[in-house]
Amino acid sequence: MKISLMAAVSENGVIGSGLDIPWHVKGGQLLFKEMTYNQWLLVGRKTFDSMGRLPNRKYAVVTRSEITSDDTDVLYFTSIESALEYLDQSTEHIFVSGGGEIYKALIEQADTVHLSVIHKKISGDVFFPELPNSMQPVFEQHFSSNVDYTYQIWQKG
Repeated sequence: MKISLMAAVSENGVIGSGLDIPWHVKGGQLLFKEMTYNQWLLVGRKTFDSMGRLPNRKYAVVTRSEITSDDTDVLYFTSIESALEYLDQSTEHIFVSGGGEIYKALIEQADTVHLSVIHKKISGDVFFPELPNSMQPVFEQHFSSNVDYTYQIWQKG
């Protein structure tokens, strides 16, 4: 199973402030929505609660609480490992979409990292982990918006 991480990160590594994304970039969510359409997303519960459920996606939500759901598109797991075991039998590709602890736990296993680097230094308390040395940049495109950003793709070398 291929593991892709997808995140927006400020120049100083911030991805969040509490449960909020501390910026709004016009057009910044379009790429996320397009790439994750009809895909599995692996997320932490707080991230899932704050982002809400997008249509035409399946969610593997990692939580410390025992939660059950009648929704076949939202499954809850008590560990990242149990979520990965299930997903490995269910799909060939997952997108990891946060939060900080989930990114940190899976950064070394990622095949691809999709980053939107926001060209500002932002205050916050949730950070994206440092990319492993095995990751190499393979694509970059700059976007001008209300807040400029650069979309980057990194892959294991």
